[in-house]
Amino acid sequence: MEALVGFPKREVQTISLIGFAHLLSHVYMLALAPLAPSLIKDLNITAVDWGVVLAVFAIFTGIFQTPMGFLVERIGGRKVLIFGLILNAAAFLLIGAFVSSYWTILILIGLAGVGNSVFHPADYSLLSASIGNRRMGRAFSIHTFVGHIGFILGPILTTFLEPFFGWRGAVMVLGAAGLSVAVLLIVCRVIITEGKTIQKKSSVMESLRDLLGSKPVLLFFVFYMLSSLANFGITQFSILALQPLYGLEKISVIGALTAYQVGALLLVLPGGILADKISRYDIVILCGFGIAATGIFLVGTTMFEFWMIIPILCLAGAVRGGVNATRDVAVRHMAATVPVGTIFGFVTTGFLVGQAIGGVIYGYLFDNYLPNVIFYASSIFFVLAMFSILFNSGTRKPVSVKE
Repeated sequence: MEALVGFPKREVQTISLIGFAHLLSHVYMLALAPLAPSLIKDLNITAVDWGVVLAVFAIFTGIFQTPMGFLVERIGGRKVLIFGLILNAAAFLLIGAFVSSYWTILILIGLAGVGNSVFHPADYSLLSASIGNRRMGRAFSIHTFVGHIGFILGPILTTFLEPFFGWRGAVMVLGAAGLSVAVLLIVCRVIITEGKTIQKKSSVMESLRDLLGSKPVLLFFVFYMLSSLANFGITQFSILALQPLYGLEKISVIGALTAYQVGALLLVLPGGILADKISRYDIVILCGFGIAATGIFLVGTTMFEFWMIIPILCLAGAVRGGVNATRDVAVRHMAATVPVGTIFGFVTTGFLVGQAIGGVIYGYLFDNYLPNVIFYASSIFFVLAMFSILFNSGTRKPVSVKE
């Protein structure tokens, strides 16, 4: 039985279950952004301190992500995915219930980071084992699409819940929702196919040598890091920066962040179709990032009225989201001697390194410079990410790949 743009029924079920967990992981990534002013005030901390909290989440995710990739290949992605979702959700539940000082939130956000570390290696390993190669770009794009829905829902849910339950109650509700999704995955776990991904093919040291000895893999690591730095300024600091720039209340500027995230959804699925058909991944990525860099730079100039900022950010988000499937398919095609989950666990650690650095960088910029600099810095990081693609031979489809 064929369903959902040519996917067999079993593949649809697999993509849906994995996507549900992915959605929750993205909800947690941005759920705290609208709560930042309340948390900063309640805990009596600075914007730099808040940046450190975000950095701790990213650091712990980054430290554990590659080891989780090794674990996925040895015990299977299902167990690792369920464990991570439970830990991530429980940590957020505890943040809302027990945080009373700066140190307690650092500890609990670190635990959440450990839980968050499972999603990239487990998800991509399971998808690669379960989806036909001809549909891989579309599968990755659907996976990304669902994740971006989480990016949109996270800020909206906490913005809606905070007036009724306070920031603590809002975080606890999301934590409880994550535990519910974990139960769903446990009940439906037999639907998700492991394939042969849990068969150990090389030692940890051999896998590390293959990773660190590959120039394309290392350049993809750098690319993920720089693109994360570029995106981080918009997703985590645009609400703080746009308020003084345009003299608006928080509820108004949240619309701009939402437009950026909604825009990221618009071209994700078409981007997946494109990724299945092209061989020059670099051209797609360079075009998308070039347009995004230009749009975000223009936002920082304040040369437009605020109502024009919304479509500009929507366009920047759209072209950025449109290249995600192309990026992921390019990474997957590098999986030769190293399992797919391990490669994704390693290169996407760059994404977390970017977050860890970004929290401190953008916090410092916001505390010491005009808010325009947040957008200028984001634009610069987009351009630097483009340079990492220019020198990466892994952005072209290998001739040996069968369609």
